[in-house]
Amino acid sequence: MSRRRIHVTLTLMFASSWCVAVANGCSAAGTKIDVTGTGTGGVGGALSSSTGTAHASSSTGQGGMISFLDSGNAPDAVADVITNPCKSECGPVELCDPAHLGFDDNCNGLVDEGCACTPGSVHWCFEGDPSYRNTPGCYDGTETCSELGIWGPCLGGVQAVPPDNCFVNNVSACHAISAAPYATIQLQSGVGAFDANAVPGSESYTVQCPAGVSQCPAVMLPDSYEALQSGEYTVTYSKSVAGNPNPMSCTFPLFVGAPGLRFELSWEHTTADPGVDLDLHVHQPVNTQPWAVSPGEPQDCTWSSCKFDTIETGLPPAPQWFPTLNMVPQPVNWDLDLVTPSNNTCYNDPRGVGAMWAAFGKGCHNPRQDVDNITCDFSVTNPNDPSFCTPENTNIDYPPDKEWIRVGVHYYWNHNETYAVHPEIKIFCNGALSADLGPQGFYSPTAPVTFDSSDGMGSGTGNRFWIAADVAFSTDACGATTCIVQPIYSDATNLTPLLTLDTAAKALFAPAWPPAPQ
Repeated sequence: MSRRRIHVTLTLMFASSWCVAVANGCSAAGTKIDVTGTGTGGVGGALSSSTGTAHASSSTGQGGMISFLDSGNAPDAVADVITNPCKSECGPVELCDPAHLGFDDNCNGLVDEGCACTPGSVHWCFEGDPSYRNTPGCYDGTETCSELGIWGPCLGGVQAVPPDNCFVNNVSACHAISAAPYATIQLQSGVGAFDANAVPGSESYTVQCPAGVSQCPAVMLPDSYEALQSGEYTVTYSKSVAGNPNPMSCTFPLFVGAPGLRFELSWEHTTADPGVDLDLHVHQPVNTQPWAVSPGEPQDCTWSSCKFDTIETGLPPAPQWFPTLNMVPQPVNWDLDLVTPSNNTCYNDPRGVGAMWAAFGKGCHNPRQDVDNITCDFSVTNPNDPSFCTPENTNIDYPPDKEWIRVGVHYYWNHNETYAVHPEIKIFCNGALSADLGPQGFYSPTAPVTFDSSDGMGSGTGNRFWIAADVAFSTDACGATTCIVQPIYSDATNLTPLLTLDTAAKALFAPAWPPAPQ
């Protein structure tokens, strides 16, 4: 073979400050109400609750004016938000507007309780006083929208509520640690002094990977670990102590994530064969040229245009999506951090690619594809083995503001295998999971996106192409960065994924870009 070598809106904020354009309140009894004030001279909306009706009047000026009729304590809560738009302390009510999504606004240990959402949506969450978010020792969890259209519990993370009390940050005991994808981490750094009395030779570590990770890397003795996918891992440390016949253990989380925008594509593999070949594609913002497979084109970041070997040689022309004279945090084609080399995350790439990026001496290219899988061996658990079944991924360390970026998956070849596969795209924004596309969110009842074996019959042409979603970053006046993910559908029901053929995807860019996010 010659080749080679793939309306739901999730809004995320990555800052501890709050800023609102739409204020949402709650009645004194805890019933949710929405209160909307528009800009200069605009007319707000009204929504009845079980304890009264709140009416937003016409508003003028920067903050506007809001009056209420029989709505308990909601006026004080909303007025406080408007007069102090960028705040980070506990308040009297839980707020549902996008700027407050993920926060435990009323500090009752619950997040977004009663807030409406689209089933299948994913969002970061943080329980307890919002001012502790992103402080040392504190880590976000994840909430998922239920089939009932309300946010589920905040799972994982290290929260500012008992028993976590993350702000205490007691590193003398077992405690949370973090790392970038592909970086080698010594798990002993999360044990603190808990291992002080361990019998030599008795210590061991096991790691449980996040949901959706099909092949979990093994721990390399004695305590070395390399996580190839973003998310929250669970580490268990065990030891023997002299005089105690029972082993002792502790458990702590390992959070893996990278700054910027990261796409991770995975699919099923089996131990009986080398697997099928899917490819991740990420399309240049604003540009309306069609997708490309082979030969590669600079508007489509994929295996044929965006790996190290193609970027190094410039054949085909490497993606040049951003102004060459930009300086970070502006979008830039090349970013080289000489002060803190570990910030050049591409230097950690597996299969020897990281060493090649480092030797090239220009830092990390944006965009870039770190890993491309053609075949792999599902029985291999060493992540440094070239045959390990790691997901494909594409990164933009400093994404542009308010510009859509499109992601798709191409079924390159089924390698004459006859089973169906289910592509899964995880989208991470500044390390937080903001979308998990493929397993859910499509069809009614919900069913996974499926590629039949016949969808990959040809070797690189005439095969299935899934145009999956548009994603954009947006920063508000308070410095909060939101990440908007908008899945793409094939019809007006907002249920059916857009599954086309590569011949069509290479001929015409469609659908058109949506209006730029505001």
